[in-house]
Amino acid sequence: MKQSKPLIATVAATMALSFGLGTTGVSASKLNDLQNQQQQIEQKKNELNRGIQEKASNIQANSEKMDKLLAQIKDLHGKIEAKQNEIAKLESEIEMTKAEIEALRASIKELEQKIADRDALLRDRVRAMQVTGGSTSYLDVLLGASSFSDFIDRVSAVNTLREADRQIITEQKADKATLEDQKQQVETKLASQEENKKKLEAAKADLDRQKKDLDGLVSQLEAEQQRLEKEQANLEAEYSEAHEMSAELKQQIVAEQERLAEIARKAEEERKRKEAEARKKAAAAAASKQAETNRKSGSSVGYTSAPAPAVSGGTWTRPASGRITSTFGYRNLSWASSNHQGVDIANATGTPIVAAGNGIVSSTGSHRTLGNYIMITHSVNGQNMTTVYGHLSAINTSKGAQVSKGQLIGKMGSTGRSSGPHLHFEVHIGTYGNPVNPMRYVPL
Repeated sequence: MKQSKPLIATVAATMALSFGLGTTGVSASKLNDLQNQQQQIEQKKNELNRGIQEKASNIQANSEKMDKLLAQIKDLHGKIEAKQNEIAKLESEIEMTKAEIEALRASIKELEQKIADRDALLRDRVRAMQVTGGSTSYLDVLLGASSFSDFIDRVSAVNTLREADRQIITEQKADKATLEDQKQQVETKLASQEENKKKLEAAKADLDRQKKDLDGLVSQLEAEQQRLEKEQANLEAEYSEAHEMSAELKQQIVAEQERLAEIARKAEEERKRKEAEARKKAAAAAASKQAETNRKSGSSVGYTSAPAPAVSGGTWTRPASGRITSTFGYRNLSWASSNHQGVDIANATGTPIVAAGNGIVSSTGSHRTLGNYIMITHSVNGQNMTTVYGHLSAINTSKGAQVSKGQLIGKMGSTGRSSGPHLHFEVHIGTYGNPVNPMRYVPL
């Protein structure tokens, strides 16, 4: 693709050099060169257009891949957000658990203080019993009663003290058990929450990693997209340049054909002038010869007829003998164009092909469809016209040659896209590209 600009530059340089030449032969060669250059540029335009379409297809495929990745990223965003919400909820629960722990710690502190106080009380009891001899202190209390009533009171007091001691010991055991249980529950709950938090954070980290990987792929696709779009823009710029060059060449081709037509018109005027002078001289010579013959032979009439002319009178003549097998316009053929731009005349291979009118050969060559062809530019009563002769087996003229009506220019054949030997004959008004029905102008 990168060779298109050098090609266009070469074409432009060739055009610039060719415009300095002016003879009829060189002009026709220049017209042929312009047409070849235009064909090259059209081929390059087709290549560029295929490249543009390929880039557009790649961009579309790339865009579809990117859309799929973006959809996956969107899904991951939802999953990450859900995990984040779960983590936030768990963090809130952890904060509540920590608040519970703080409250429990205050409760534990109070409970520990109670336990400590009871421990102190129990130690005092034990110390007192050790000092007084243990359980005999209660007997001393009872025996020290001053009366039966006092004894009853003392028994009741001792029972109360003993019950209080048992209660203190029971509560001490219960509080210690409660303290241990509360500590265990809170610690277990907090550990479980911390473990769940780690799992959620690990899951979120995995989702973040997946998203990062996808972000990397999207970045690569975006870079690829930018590269493809840049290449497409370059191809479109080259196509635009080639298109402008092609349009310019078309204008120059038209201008060159018109210039050749003007040369043909002047040549036709000069030919007619010389032809008229020749006829006058021939008539004078014939009259003088006839007079001399009459004088010598005494005959009153002296007439010698010329051979029947192969060329018809008027501006145009039939370009080949044979049978018309296809006319101008629509035709229902599977192997050929349905829009037939000329007339087909069939005959044997080698049948002479003559110029249909006076003019200048503007182009000869070989075409994929037309085969070997000749193109002649004519000037008819001030109007430019072009005739085309296709499928030739031989070309007997050259670019820039000045030809007369009825002059041999080639031979019938079946080159190009053809089903058999015939002449494909076209007439165009003005330059090539404006076909008309040849039967409206040429006696076929």
